[in-house]
Amino acid sequence: MEMSKNKLSGTIPSELSKLNELAYLRLDSNEFTGNIPPEMGKLTKLFMFNMSKNHMSGEVPQSIGSLANLNFLDFSDNNFIGSIPKELGNLQRLVSLNLSHNNQSGEMPSELGNLLSLQILLDLSSNSLTGEIPQNLEKLAKLEVLNVSHNYLSSRIPESLDNMLSLDSVDFSYNNLTGPIPSDGIFQTANAKYEGNPGLCGEVKGLHPCITNRNKSGGVNKRVLLGVLIPICGLLLGLICVAILVWRQHPKLNDEESESTQTSDKALSIVWGRDGQFTFSELAKATDEFNDRHCIGKGGFGSVYKAELGTGQVVAVKRLNISDSNDISPVNRRSFENEIRTLTGVRHRNIIKLYGFCSRRKQMFLVYEYVEKGSLRKVLYGEEGILELSWKKRMKVVQGIAHALAYLHTDCYPPVVHRDVTMNNILLDLDFEPRLADFGTAKLLSSEASTWTSVAGSYGYMAPELAQTMRVSDKCDVYSFGVVVLEIIMGKHPGELLTNMSLSCMEDSEVLLRDVLDQRLPPPTGELAEAVVFTVSIALACTRLAPESRPTMRSVAQDLSATTQACLLEPFEMITMSKLTGFKNNN
Repeated sequence: MEMSKNKLSGTIPSELSKLNELAYLRLDSNEFTGNIPPEMGKLTKLFMFNMSKNHMSGEVPQSIGSLANLNFLDFSDNNFIGSIPKELGNLQRLVSLNLSHNNQSGEMPSELGNLLSLQILLDLSSNSLTGEIPQNLEKLAKLEVLNVSHNYLSSRIPESLDNMLSLDSVDFSYNNLTGPIPSDGIFQTANAKYEGNPGLCGEVKGLHPCITNRNKSGGVNKRVLLGVLIPICGLLLGLICVAILVWRQHPKLNDEESESTQTSDKALSIVWGRDGQFTFSELAKATDEFNDRHCIGKGGFGSVYKAELGTGQVVAVKRLNISDSNDISPVNRRSFENEIRTLTGVRHRNIIKLYGFCSRRKQMFLVYEYVEKGSLRKVLYGEEGILELSWKKRMKVVQGIAHALAYLHTDCYPPVVHRDVTMNNILLDLDFEPRLADFGTAKLLSSEASTWTSVAGSYGYMAPELAQTMRVSDKCDVYSFGVVVLEIIMGKHPGELLTNMSLSCMEDSEVLLRDVLDQRLPPPTGELAEAVVFTVSIALACTRLAPESRPTMRSVAQDLSATTQACLLEPFEMITMSKLTGFKNNN
C-alpha cells in the first residue's frame, strides 16, 4: 500500500492491522498526526514500513519488534518521544533503520547490536539520546552507514567498532564524546565526522592530537625509569646470549623447523586453483600486510586488496569479515572448502577466476583474478561513465552477465546460485567485457532441493521471496539480474519503478520508455533501439514478483543473443513502459 506525498492528514486507523497480507506500507510525506497504533505489530508479513516526514507523536510501539519479516523501517522526521524500544533488536531481517530527526531520549539500546542483517543504514541522528555508544554495535558486520550525530552521547567511541569493516560512512558529530577515536579503517578517513565534540582527540582533520599525561616531577621519574631499565636491559642481553648458544648447538633442529613452517604455509594457507599457486606470505608481502593503501573496495562481506606478486602477476585478495576462523566448526569449514574447490573449477569468460582460498592468522581470504576497470557501478556513475558506456557497450555487458548466470545455473554441477548479483559484483575489463564476481555469498544447491539460510543479498537487488522466506532458488538471481539491467539502461537504480510495479500501478502508466532511459545519452536508433526495447522487456519479466512467472537465465541468455531482435511495431518515441510488460519476441 502506497499513499506517500498525498497530503493526507488525521491519525493512522488501527483497522490497517487487519490487512494480514500487506507487504508494503508507505505513508511517508503526508500530514498524519497522533500515535502509531500498537496493533500494527500484527502485520507480520510487512516487508517495508515507511512513516517518515509526518507529524507523528508518542512513543514507537514495542509491538513493532514483532514484525519478523520487516526489512526497511523509516520513522524519520516526526515527533516521536521516549526511548527507542529494545524490542527493535528482534527484527532479524532488518537491513535499514532510520529513526532520525525525532525527539527520542534515553540510551541507545544495546539490543540494536543484534540486528545482524543491518546493512544499508543505522541513522539515529538529531534526537536527544544520552549515555554511551553500546559496545554491542561491533556485531553489525554488514553495516555501511552509521549516523548518531546531533545527540547528547557521552564517553568514548568504542575501540571495538574497528571490527565493522564494511562501514563506508560514520557521523559522530555534535555530541559530548571524549577520548581518542578508533585507530583503524573508516575512522581515520574523510568519511568520518567528529566536529562538535571538544573532548575527542586523534590524528584527523578537525581534532587535536591525543596528549599522554606526564608527571611534572620529571627528574624523579627519569631516575626511577633508569633504575628499572638498566636491570631489564641486562636481563635481555643475557637471554640473547643464551639463545645464540642454543641456536649454535642445534642448527639442524632450526633447519627442520624452518622447513616445516614453510611446508605448513604452503599446505594450509591455500586451496590451489588450476591457474596458479600462491602462499599466504606472498600475498601478505604484496599488500604490505593488507595495508589500507592497497584496499580497492569494501563491502558487507569483506575488504578487497590489489596484490602485485613478485612474478608480476596481479591478483585481488578478499579478506572475509570473520573475527576468528577457528570458531567455524570443522563440518562447516569442510563444506566451505568444498564449495571453493568447485568454484575454482568454474571456467567462463564472463565469470571472474577464483584462484583459491587462504585460512591464516584466524582469518579467511579468497584470491581472485584482478580486473582493471573495477566495478560496473564505478564506471556507470563515474565522471567518464557517460563517455565510456555507450548503448552498444551496455548491451554487451547485459549479454555477458546473462551468459554467466545461465552457465552457473545450468552448466555447473552442482548448480550454483550466486545470491548477490549487484552493480558492485560485476567487474569490467579494459574491453568492457563483464566479469561476474564475489562468490563470498554464493551457495551450491543440489538439483533436488534448495537451501535455507540467512539473507545475504544486497538492498535494492534482493528478490522479495528471499528477503521474506529465506528460500534460495535460481529465480532469486533472475530477479537481481533484472534490477541490474534496468539500472544499466536507466543510469540510476530503478527503485521507484519496481515499487510501482509491485503495487500493480504499471497497467495505468503512460510513462514513455524514452523518458526512463539514461538521459545522459542520446536516445538509441535503428537496431540499437530495437535491442534496448527488447532488453527492457526482458528485465521487466525478470523482476516479476512471483518467482514462477520469471524466465530462466538460460532462456534469457538465448533471447538476448538472438541474431535478430523483435521488430518495433510503433515508433520508439511512442513506446510506453506498460506495453513492455507484455512485449514478446516475434521471431
